[in-house]
Amino acid sequence: MYSALPSLFPRSIYRALTAASVFSLLLLFLWVRRPVFLNDSEYFKETRPSCDSLKGIDDLFVVLRTGASEAPKKLPVHFATTLRCVPNYAVYSDYEEEIEGHHVYNALDEMNPDIVANHPDFEYYRRLQEGGREAFSAEELDQWATAKNTDAGRDTPGWKLDKWKFLPLAEKALRQRPDAKWYIFIEGDTYMLWQSLLDWLSYFDSSKPYYLGMQMQIGDVVFAYGGGGIIVSNPALQRVVAHRSQHLQEYDDFTASHWAGDCVLGKALADSGTRLLWSFPNVAGDRPSDIDFNTTFGGSDKRPWCFHASSYHHLPPSEIPRFARFESIWNQKNPSRLRHRDVFRYYVLPRLSSEHDNWDNLSETDQSDVTSFEVCRSTCESDPDCMQFSFSGGSCKTSTSLRLGHRASGDTAGPMKSGWMVDRIKNYVERMDATCSNQSWTLP
Repeated sequence: MYSALPSLFPRSIYRALTAASVFSLLLLFLWVRRPVFLNDSEYFKETRPSCDSLKGIDDLFVVLRTGASEAPKKLPVHFATTLRCVPNYAVYSDYEEEIEGHHVYNALDEMNPDIVANHPDFEYYRRLQEGGREAFSAEELDQWATAKNTDAGRDTPGWKLDKWKFLPLAEKALRQRPDAKWYIFIEGDTYMLWQSLLDWLSYFDSSKPYYLGMQMQIGDVVFAYGGGGIIVSNPALQRVVAHRSQHLQEYDDFTASHWAGDCVLGKALADSGTRLLWSFPNVAGDRPSDIDFNTTFGGSDKRPWCFHASSYHHLPPSEIPRFARFESIWNQKNPSRLRHRDVFRYYVLPRLSSEHDNWDNLSETDQSDVTSFEVCRSTCESDPDCMQFSFSGGSCKTSTSLRLGHRASGDTAGPMKSGWMVDRIKNYVERMDATCSNQSWTLP
């Protein structure tokens, strides 16, 4: 009686039904083990959390750095989320304007006039000041919007100009709020978890020079990655501003020859006597869906899974309200601050499925002689450590990491499809939990 089943139900349907059943059981397992949380209907409704719980937020001065090419698209959501409970902040760009009733200051209005008039990096800036956004043709704007990242950053004039903002912004921030205990420098796609950040900073003496952020290195300069958020104490900022004022030509020359403004700031801070405290994974450089929660980037004892999360980067405007609601609900219903593992369980995992069309899950290990998505899946299945795979244009990639990823870009060799070993996720979560002891914060 069973011989007719294969002709009625192809193997692919059996596979899909099995995967769906396993994934449903996995979600049930995590649901039973979850902390106090709201149900789905409460999760998706609009919330306007109170700002009263953010004790110490008055001690921060937040500087959001942006540019004219992105400001109208990226800033509005921050006024309703990231900056809503921040009483002391300023937004700086390469173009002064008003956006939704909020003033955007010009970060470069006090630059050396000779540099502004003659340096090629400032050709875009000069046109922008003279004619506003209308100074650029539709062809130019389209070209810059689709420019690719290179080893020296993004190949657009706005990006090349951006490196000149960092040191002037340090001076402007200190002048605008000289009594702040901490200065937080963020970007238009940075998301800060303020409650977590304040809890973390409570372990530091703000009267001492501190420089915190996700560690990066170019040449011999170790610096905080700007997208993850740069955190500087008042004494450290005073030091670097005073030091730069005595070496203006030196730092203008260094900036001109460099390509990364966060590296320029890091060098100036080190030169003035403040070294970076390596702060990954409390400060992260990717959005939740792209992070490898088991990475050893910060060292084998600093895998993100176990640590509290204070920031993420590369969140598009459409995702920021969703994550803000998620964070708000968590803080209302749970006594502990969000850890990266909580973000995976309750924010990333519910959006993961056995397979996803037009999707890049960031699998990185190339597999040869693979001709289809199903063969790519089988290749992953044959490796007990493989957690996910992707197939595009005849290319199969697998990974022992577990990431959701994002919608595939248009520059792949063909349509990309991604898949996950959903029957292995429960064991993955348990193994990861077993690695945690008392990790919480990166401290001196």
